[in-house]
Amino acid sequence: MENRIAHVDPDRMRERLVNLIRIPSMTGDEEAAIRRIADWLSEAGAEVDYWYDGIGKMVTDPAYPGHEIERAWIPVVAGMVRGQRPGPTIVLTGHVDVVPPGDYSQWTHEPFAGVIEGDRLYGRGAADMKSGLVAAIEAFEAFAHNSRDFAGRVVLAAVPAEEDSGLGTLALIRRGWVADTAIVTEPTEKNGVPELIVAHAGAMSARIEINGLSAHASRRLEGENALDHYIAVHEVLREGERILNKNEDHPLMRNLPLPYATSVGKAYGGEWSSSVMEKLEVEVRIGVALNETTADAKTRFERMLTEGLKSHAWLSEHPPVVHWRAAGFGSAATRTDHPVIEALSDAGKLAFGQAPTVTAAPYGCDMSAWVRVGNVPTVVYGPGNIEQAHAPDEWVSLANTEKVAQALITTTEKLLDSKREELRLTG
Repeated sequence: MENRIAHVDPDRMRERLVNLIRIPSMTGDEEAAIRRIADWLSEAGAEVDYWYDGIGKMVTDPAYPGHEIERAWIPVVAGMVRGQRPGPTIVLTGHVDVVPPGDYSQWTHEPFAGVIEGDRLYGRGAADMKSGLVAAIEAFEAFAHNSRDFAGRVVLAAVPAEEDSGLGTLALIRRGWVADTAIVTEPTEKNGVPELIVAHAGAMSARIEINGLSAHASRRLEGENALDHYIAVHEVLREGERILNKNEDHPLMRNLPLPYATSVGKAYGGEWSSSVMEKLEVEVRIGVALNETTADAKTRFERMLTEGLKSHAWLSEHPPVVHWRAAGFGSAATRTDHPVIEALSDAGKLAFGQAPTVTAAPYGCDMSAWVRVGNVPTVVYGPGNIEQAHAPDEWVSLANTEKVAQALITTTEKLLDSKREELRLTG
């Protein structure tokens, strides 16, 4: 049997990761990074599909998740290698976009320099998730550069816009790039070993407008302070969060401290310090449960506000107005007895010396589109710790990135030997 793991080259992986870090592919500006990966796939001899979808087309899609970053195009690339016999299609995928670095003074190194100190590579996107993409590319090339004596197809897909609700993966699926199983190589490390995520919460964002009544500050009783009324709204948000989490029955989600968070991230209001505040607006992130769609979550949230405030004298007559900013990520789950779970568990044990913990996550990612739109059983497994994501001095272990590439090769080999009907069973 061919030893494809021998293809893994730590020097090449390090050089590629530095190369990608030095492309500041913030959400909305991903084209250069996508093009670089397209070049690597072409050099590997893959069949390459590199295209742009217009944003005008995407907003008319029934599954359009919304977007907040202004853009005209969605650049996407997929590469494929075919085996010599019919068989399943396995997708390894990740996103190239990164969040802005924020305050440069909080960084020890320039965020887009790709500085290496010992085993750590620093830079924006190191953990989230260019290391996962480099590991996936290395695993993909182990099939592209070596014998094609295998059944099925292996696909590498790199997408934009994951940090903005997942438009890139939606475009990929609509292009026809579906599979029998997909692995998203987002960061899942805990204590130096990647966990295996088989379920995750969804997330949506909204702006809530609370209206009061202005008056001179010295005659406060003649006005209605929107800030005072927001306190009642906040209590309803917290109670709704409590009920949503109490009703969750998925064992892996219940293991999380807070599966579905409702978090107010921004609040602003008022016109003048000597006036009663007539309006307050808050921007809120809302969790989406496994048993609901994003449409269900919207309905549930709006009903919760209405019911929770019906006894409030002012707010029952002047209800808060909810402006949905983006549908965001839906929730997703893959059955825990799916063959990919056993395959990745065995492969992870070989690479890291211990099997990954099978778990769930309280955040959303591109897995949701694969499961809910593509109907593709999907898991999340990759190098890097989610605590590093979006943080200053973001870093990833080069050794662990190499080990993840090895685990992906072993997993893909096993899945390619599986029957398609076994892999496609989602329930």
